[in-house]
Amino acid sequence: MDTVKKRVSRALTRLELPWMFLGFAYLGIYSIQVIAQPSETVYAVLEAANWAIYAVFALDLLVRALLAGSDLATVAGFTAFLRAHWLSILAVVVPAFRSLRVLRVLIVLRAMEPYLNTRSHKLGLVTGVTVPLLLFSSAVAVLEAEQNAEGSNITSFADAIWWALASVTTVGYGDRYPVTDDGRVIATFLLVVGIGLFGALTAVLAAWVLRDGPAKTEQGQT
Repeated sequence: MDTVKKRVSRALTRLELPWMFLGFAYLGIYSIQVIAQPSETVYAVLEAANWAIYAVFALDLLVRALLAGSDLATVAGFTAFLRAHWLSILAVVVPAFRSLRVLRVLIVLRAMEPYLNTRSHKLGLVTGVTVPLLLFSSAVAVLEAEQNAEGSNITSFADAIWWALASVTTVGYGDRYPVTDDGRVIATFLLVVGIGLFGALTAVLAAWVLRDGPAKTEQGQT
């Protein structure tokens, strides 16, 4: 039994690269649905493809839960599983809620998780991956919610990107704003996460400066 578990675990590890491509494909398909506004037939095919990708990540999480086995029945085992796979759990649970479709980006982040293990890579995740993905996903999600709404002022992808940039930096010019309930949910999430992301980035950069400062000073004295 242990041998089977090890083989399955190794197989899951080897599949992480295809998972990453699937994650970006998921977001790309969703973007085409919203921005290109294809015909109903094409839209249905793309929707089926996205649900198939979503099912792959759900199956991946299910297999990992089965590998954990009886450990999940204990508080320590369940806590360890949550700590190890929290991003996978969020990626499967949260995007299923329509008003939280901006969080489809979680599937992309889940797919990239194995390649972002070191501290420097995590900083790269915040600056080079998470922020652009969050901006793009928020723009697509708010465009989907707003583009056909009465009285909407976010009717193109350019409008949506401008709104996302103004919102995530908490500048909020006010020339573009959501008028639908779904759009406001997305805006609330983007504002809260934007503050957190930039606060975390500032803290990490400040810690690096403070850590490297004394070392450079000592080198200069010697």
